[in-house]
Amino acid sequence: MRFRRVQRWVGSALVALLLLLTGIAPDIATAEAADSGRLLPYLAKLQPSDLVPGADRFGTPTPNSPTVPVYKGEAVVGHAYLTSDFVNTTGYSGRPIDVVVGLTADGTVTGARLMDHHEPIVLIGIPPARIAGFINGYVGKNVLTLATQSAASPPVDIVSGATVTVMVIGDSIIRSGKKVMQSLGKAGPDSAPTIVKSVDLSKTAVEDWTTLIGDGSVRRLTLTVGR
Repeated sequence: MRFRRVQRWVGSALVALLLLLTGIAPDIATAEAADSGRLLPYLAKLQPSDLVPGADRFGTPTPNSPTVPVYKGEAVVGHAYLTSDFVNTTGYSGRPIDVVVGLTADGTVTGARLMDHHEPIVLIGIPPARIAGFINGYVGKNVLTLATQSAASPPVDIVSGATVTVMVIGDSIIRSGKKVMQSLGKAGPDSAPTIVKSVDLSKTAVEDWTTLIGDGSVRRLTLTVGR
């Protein structure tokens, strides 16, 4: 037990040192009690204006909610958060896709950055710029409005070959954004719509292996040696 406490203390100290060296406001580093996991180390790699245009500093983590206010001068102009802190963001790699998002008080996305992922098709076949372009497509859109729309019609064009990955990212931005608004008292209780899935029997095209992996049609291949 004592060893674990030492581990946590060392981890917090390293995060604080990283934040100070990268110029993030010291008040983030001292807010250990409200630490929101991976969010603070990710913010250490970003500028406030990356998430909210015109912002100049990050504030202290919000109590009881893994969000961080973003300031322009003395005014709060938005909140930063990590999608994975609010919803399941697991892709077909089986690991989380971490996106840090900037959100205004009315629920409008002002910025979003992909911070970490382990999606094979993106790592080896899809240019990062295309994924970044997809994510940037949510900037200017309101998560509360998007949450009321059908999931069958994504508000941003899908990236061919990485369908599952970008759909997970888009869905996580919307659902986590709504939960952030709820945690800040800006939205009512969650009432998720019923999702109906169906098979499109009109699709008859033959796809290559890379495409099938990218859109999630094939999740796993097991080869055995027969006798």
